[in-house]
Amino acid sequence: MQYSKYVHISHVENDVMALYHALLIRTVFLNQAELQQINSYLETNRMDHAALSDTVQYLYDNYYLVADDEEDCKLYSKCIELISPTAISNAYMVVTENCNFNCKYCFISNAVQSPGVTKVMTEEVARQAVKLLQRTYEKQQTPYDKTITFYGGEPLLNFEVIRFFMEEVERIKAQGYWPSDVKYALITNGSLLTKDILEALQKYGIALSISYDVDKESHAQRVDKNGNNSYDLVRQKIALCHDLGVPFSLSITISETLLKRKDEILSEILNMSPSTIAFNLLIPNKQNLKNERYYEEATDFMIEAFSHLRKIGLYEDRIMRKVHSFSENKMHIYDCCASGGNQYVITPDGKIGICHGYLNNRKYFSSSIFDTDFDFRTQADYLHWKKRTPLLMKQCQDCECLSICGGGCPYAADYMYGSIYELDTRFCIHAKRVLEWLIKDLYHQTTHKYDKP
Repeated sequence: MQYSKYVHISHVENDVMALYHALLIRTVFLNQAELQQINSYLETNRMDHAALSDTVQYLYDNYYLVADDEEDCKLYSKCIELISPTAISNAYMVVTENCNFNCKYCFISNAVQSPGVTKVMTEEVARQAVKLLQRTYEKQQTPYDKTITFYGGEPLLNFEVIRFFMEEVERIKAQGYWPSDVKYALITNGSLLTKDILEALQKYGIALSISYDVDKESHAQRVDKNGNNSYDLVRQKIALCHDLGVPFSLSITISETLLKRKDEILSEILNMSPSTIAFNLLIPNKQNLKNERYYEEATDFMIEAFSHLRKIGLYEDRIMRKVHSFSENKMHIYDCCASGGNQYVITPDGKIGICHGYLNNRKYFSSSIFDTDFDFRTQADYLHWKKRTPLLMKQCQDCECLSICGGGCPYAADYMYGSIYELDTRFCIHAKRVLEWLIKDLYHQTTHKYDKP
């Protein structure tokens, strides 16, 4: 008998050790004496007392211990069978590549600033995009999450096409198949929000996400075309959301300035009362290749914020993905919809790509909405992305984050190391730090479950 290759042992606190099964996402806590007894048994095959026998049997029944490597192989094969077939779960509608901002850390800034041939989507392209999505959804009539996200540039520069798209969806619903559970989202810098636009978003059921870095100093990288800090303008638009009762999410980029002001940030988040928040780690570009320390500090801040905000029922999306995976023992196969080839990105001129990070150079944009024979399930780019998950990547097999990581950002891996199948090493730092906290938090929550305040 031996430890499963997927078992990782770590110190929790004082005399407590954790055995964590990276494939099954299970954790058991032992004291150091118990762990030493198990190690001694595995070395000598001698059982010193009956209590140890019960512990060993439990560990074997739950795959912490296996008879041999073959048992690990069988377990891995069973888990791989649980990976769902590829399905388009998210579609980015890039209604314009123009932007009224010039954010200093924009990872698609080259696309936003370059004079492209077609920068603004027309109604005809939107109409064909709806038809493409209808055909796609008809082929995938099984339960899965479906979201259409309006994106840019700044999508509100072309809000009339967003309105047209939604009216076209309503027309399709009246005539034929369109799933009732499709969700709609809009990611905006917030500067162009008006009463009419907010009322339209409510009418169409479009969830609003505002990119906003919470306090004026941290927000200073979000500047307009004249280099002016957009903080006050966007704050006024957030106040308008409150006045009209329109819920919104905050998308917050963690800059080094923000990390220096983390106490003020948490206080300001509470003042603005968003429905949810999402923290974004900086993605490398030619001006920003961050060191390991940044990703460690950024992750620590995300964990601190999550721990604080969950007490009032406000949850941060990126940490919550791993919390859900960890608490439900459910594999988090992909950390973004593009991984696995589960995403459309539709450009203003109707090109179909997989990841919006490549709007800069149009890599992986080799299909068109005007090709009625297009099927992502057989298209070469989508087949290339299909297996991009840690569960199928050789270099991830010995990692403790195997089933909760999701693989981070393929675009970042490609940018840094030349292939989507390389590691997103900045995300490795993030995932390992979060897992360490999850294990310790589980122990704390378990041992203090019945404590009185």
